[in-house]
Amino acid sequence: MELTAAAIEAAFGETGDFVAREVEAAGWRLRLYFIDGLVTGGTISEYVLRPLAQALTGANMGQLVERAERGTVYNAVCVRVTDGADALSKLLNGFAVVLFPGEKTALAFEAKTTVNRSTGAPQVENTVKGAKDAFNENMRINTGLIRRHMRSEKLRFTQLVVGTQTATNVSVAWVDGVTDPELIERTVQRLKSLDVDSLATTAAAEEYLTGSRKTAFPLLQYTERTDRFVTALLAGRVGILIDGLPLAYLAPVNLGRLMDSPEDLSRDFVSASALRVLRYAALLVTLLLPGLYVAMAAFHQEMLPTALLQSVIESKQNVPFPTIIEVLFLLLAFEILQEAGLQLPQSIGQTVSIIGGLVVGSAAVEAKLISPAALIAVSVAGICGFALPERDFADAIRIWRLVLAVAASIAGLFGLTAAVLLLVARLAGLQSYGAAYLAPFSAASGGGAILRKRLVTRNQKPEDAGQEGKP
Repeated sequence: MELTAAAIEAAFGETGDFVAREVEAAGWRLRLYFIDGLVTGGTISEYVLRPLAQALTGANMGQLVERAERGTVYNAVCVRVTDGADALSKLLNGFAVVLFPGEKTALAFEAKTTVNRSTGAPQVENTVKGAKDAFNENMRINTGLIRRHMRSEKLRFTQLVVGTQTATNVSVAWVDGVTDPELIERTVQRLKSLDVDSLATTAAAEEYLTGSRKTAFPLLQYTERTDRFVTALLAGRVGILIDGLPLAYLAPVNLGRLMDSPEDLSRDFVSASALRVLRYAALLVTLLLPGLYVAMAAFHQEMLPTALLQSVIESKQNVPFPTIIEVLFLLLAFEILQEAGLQLPQSIGQTVSIIGGLVVGSAAVEAKLISPAALIAVSVAGICGFALPERDFADAIRIWRLVLAVAASIAGLFGLTAAVLLLVARLAGLQSYGAAYLAPFSAASGGGAILRKRLVTRNQKPEDAGQEGKP
């Protein structure tokens, strides 16, 4: 694209926020362009127009450009532009562009507006003793937060622009000397190869970055916590920041990392390890309990203790529906109530979910449409699902929980076992940026462990072991 006034003005057309002004400086008529709302008018007036009009009197055109670029126009960032497309990019990123008549270059002065949402506490990944600063929608603020947590010259950011329509700024973060160069190159090349209109939503970012995957399990991990992001970078992972999204992505990811909680690093290693074991137990319960109940109640009653079997039979005597219908109805009702709580305003969403669950469950049991045993099994499975720290992973488990219940209703424990083997095979076949998804259980484990490791200093000596509590 040619760098001319006509080309720039034609590119923006009749849009109301594009401002074009003709200004005089040193006896020359210059063209000034900026996007209202992306820049601060006071900054342009004080640090672009005033120096051009006052400090460069008597200069010819060549001198005017040279002296303005070298600092007579006292603006912190001044970039020489030689292409029309580059001029448009600068305008859309908060720069004021000055065109000089007869010259093949223009100067772009940074004048970005400072209107941003202030950083606040994490909304999803809350901790008791962890840091309270979370990412916001401004990527440059996010990189500053990361720098505050990691004051190292080895921290690197590679910036790219993705999206033909949105021109979204994306930064790839890593630590020089720690992160595998092949992983960095793979991530950067993947972003460069994207030929898409937009990267403005989380779904677009995740699907474009990981490919059109046919699985509900996440192949990228997201976080809104800056301290967790820095910890992941120091472990050799790659981070991805997208302008406009109040979160960051981490790659690669595996089962072990998805089961980690931000609170783990805020506790001592004994408590954190015990809670991790409990978390894995909750994963098995939420995944298998509905299917096990269906298989036992419908196909394998002889495997239940006599007292428990008698209790289940008595609770189902007047229920007109088979066990699988009960369980499927409760699972779907549970999902609908949870979705309703998310869609409603926060002030009433939780109330509707709690009251709806109590009313629907109690009314259904009293009307003998479902048995109390089925209600307890599904409720326990649902509560255990809330113990999983990653919501995307928990959503995938909820889908497979339903699949396992249907498989158990077809062939009992044999169907349930076959579905579990299918799930394990599916997970074993997944990879996130070349890393095995079933770590820490696979032989090619790339990180993550069920028990949290002790944090030791670099100079800790073997004889220091067992000296806990001693000065």
